[in-house]
Amino acid sequence: MSSDYRKGFWITLVGVLIFTPDALLIRLVGVEFFTLVVYRCTIAGLLMLVGYSLYCGRDFVRHMLMIGVWGLVVVVLEGAASWTFYLALERTTVANVLVIFASTPLIAALLTRIFLDDVIERPTWLAIWSAGLGLVVVASGGVITGNWLGDLLALINAVAIAGVYTVVRRRRDLNMIPAAGFGLLLAALVAYPFAQFPVLGVHQWLILLIGAGVVLPVALALLTLGPRYLPAPEVAMLTLLEAIIGPVWVWLVIGEEPGIRTLLGGSVVVAALFCHALWRFKQTRQAVSSWS
Repeated sequence: MSSDYRKGFWITLVGVLIFTPDALLIRLVGVEFFTLVVYRCTIAGLLMLVGYSLYCGRDFVRHMLMIGVWGLVVVVLEGAASWTFYLALERTTVANVLVIFASTPLIAALLTRIFLDDVIERPTWLAIWSAGLGLVVVASGGVITGNWLGDLLALINAVAIAGVYTVVRRRRDLNMIPAAGFGLLLAALVAYPFAQFPVLGVHQWLILLIGAGVVLPVALALLTLGPRYLPAPEVAMLTLLEAIIGPVWVWLVIGEEPGIRTLLGGSVVVAALFCHALWRFKQTRQAVSSWS
């Protein structure tokens, strides 16, 4: 139990940290939504499948068949998550997306309670609400009303992400990395008829390849592995760090200052996650001591 939790925590944390410059890379590429989805999801999805096939060797087909119906669920949810995230950013403000994204751990907790009958302990609930409050503070200056479609897409994105973590947790005996890869390809396939495919410069291609060829596939693979060892709500809670650290990357590279709300709200999120991690690690140490 202790080793599994620690493994899941570090796998998830590394995945989130790798993901943090993703928003910056998307900004720097500067292409429209559909083209971005096609390029990023195709490159990342293929690399995830190729990497997994090299890992499995001759057993690749057998591993693909093993994921079964649950794998198809992850494919659909991952595809929906990819689509709705980018489209929500076009239809509403970043602030609105951040506020709704803060509900992901709560949704994951409810899904695992309903479908997995997991008991969510009080300190975890406290950390979820505290981190969510921190993100609300971050976005409080830019929230607007009236963009109901964008807000709905952001909510669908939160539900889809929470659903992926719940399914992976439910079938933690299976490796869902190939399902996540196919989910990206599904998103690219749906976006393809609408993409404009403008001519990109060398600089744009370089940034695109860094994001789609390194950041997205590596981070997504780690975040798909995380729920096998870590409860889904805690995986979702750690992903909130992306919404805090991401603007810092934008500030350092582009010079767009995050503002006092981001600093205050970010401090609340980091403090909540840090205190929760300390509690969990202390809990696992006590469990080990009781067994020894």
